[in-house]
Amino acid sequence: MGNQSNKKLLSIIYTALAIALVTLSTMVIRIPTIKGYINFGDIMIFVTAILLGKKAGFLAGAFGSALADILAGYIIYAPGTFIIKGLEGLICALILWRSSDNKANSFTLTIAPIIAGLWMVLGYFIYDYVLFGIGTALPDILPNILQGGVSAIAAIPIVLTMRRMNFSLNN
Repeated sequence: MGNQSNKKLLSIIYTALAIALVTLSTMVIRIPTIKGYINFGDIMIFVTAILLGKKAGFLAGAFGSALADILAGYIIYAPGTFIIKGLEGLICALILWRSSDNKANSFTLTIAPIIAGLWMVLGYFIYDYVLFGIGTALPDILPNILQGGVSAIAAIPIVLTMRRMNFSLNN
């Protein structure tokens, strides 16, 4: 098997593992809020997007988070979560890996998950507003900001540790 084939197989395996890790980290630690819960799934979405890139970031965010919603009984959120969390991973990776040499500096490493997390807050605000109205959408802003912010901060040391171990398909 050639180097390109190995890299493709590793990409598939790592993406599948990332989907599972997003699902598990979303379901294991859940802090209840008005219509859902704060979870640690976003940490894994950011880590995946930063280390594995756009495709894996999108797939892990979309499938991992939507599957967690379904398994947790929040089926009404699964379609929105699929789009919102998938785009969260994609946005993070797009910001981080926008340069032609695929070298992320400390500024983009910090800002990418923050901007992606802000997208998640906006996405759920719109989804909540359309489904349930402003009375549900407004109170969920703060828990979503907390989740996105804590996840962005927590993802950075994990990514730095993984990079020191030379773990990345993007290098």
